[in-house]
Amino acid sequence: MTETDCPFCEIIYRDDPDVREVYRDENVVAFFPTEPAVLGHTMVVPRRHVPDIWSLRSNEAADLAAAVLRLADAVRASVRPEGLNVIQSNGTVATQTVPHLHVHIVPRNAGDAMGPIWPEDTEYTTEEKDGTLRAVKAAVSALPLVETEISPEDRRKHLDYIQAVITRQSAASASTKGWLLPVVTAVFGFALTQHVWLLALLGICLIAVFAYVDANYLRSEKAYRELYKTVSRSERTVPHFTLDPTDAREPLPADAPAAAKWKTWCVTYVPEREVWKSWSIAPFYCAMLLLGVGVAVTAALTGDKVESKLPAPGPTNTVVVTITPSLEPGAPSSRDDSPTTRTHAR
Repeated sequence: MTETDCPFCEIIYRDDPDVREVYRDENVVAFFPTEPAVLGHTMVVPRRHVPDIWSLRSNEAADLAAAVLRLADAVRASVRPEGLNVIQSNGTVATQTVPHLHVHIVPRNAGDAMGPIWPEDTEYTTEEKDGTLRAVKAAVSALPLVETEISPEDRRKHLDYIQAVITRQSAASASTKGWLLPVVTAVFGFALTQHVWLLALLGICLIAVFAYVDANYLRSEKAYRELYKTVSRSERTVPHFTLDPTDAREPLPADAPAAAKWKTWCVTYVPEREVWKSWSIAPFYCAMLLLGVGVAVTAALTGDKVESKLPAPGPTNTVVVTITPSLEPGAPSSRDDSPTTRTHAR
């Protein structure tokens, strides 16, 4: 049964004009059943459609219990019974007729229409009792620890921490683009002025690396935004003050097959397609890549033209310079009087 055809949900959404409503707040609604077992018989239901106790969240259980205590006091003050039953049933065999969790508050008096609700005697053996005890204790020890509901103030602090991480991720993404622009400007400018297309290719590789880093920042930001939404809406129970975005995901069933190693690696290190297609990644980096391709092509074409315009090397001219040493008058000639010859090539 879903919310659309649940009679208790109709009462919660005020679609039943004949209901005898007793109490309502942001968590629960209380009303008299159409056929009460005794006068003062009151039913308390959570506002969320919860089929049974196994689907109830811990915070919802706390809100429901607080409302039951309050209404039990009201019933005792108004009806003045000799006793009180608080009954909560789950499943058809346990007499649950409406699959929306509800708690019965039943005032009791001697000889009322309810009669006894427990058997007078049972015949279970000691071995059966002890075996059931061991099974229940083992099941309790295997259960995960139940965390207390976080207070509104702690929830606000938790959301502030998550928002701070989101802000840092956004700032890191902007810084990535800020670092990329001067680097590729210098590389592309040098490639054009020096007509070196390999430098333009290096700039394209740098753009691809910066795009990968920026996409991972964006993926991390989206994951933290999902965690923020989960905590703010209380969509599911998460560890207190957790900053792990994976806590916002729906837990896998216990019998779910393990993911392959390559798939786990892709999920961890490769941003999904939606991230690459986002407005902050695809338009900016695609434009930069197209610019890099244009610079590479221009540098290659202009480099060929410059090489074709360079003059061919001419013949080598040799100039011979003869230096004749001069002697002072009367000085004996003790050196070789042959002229010194120096050759300069140009």
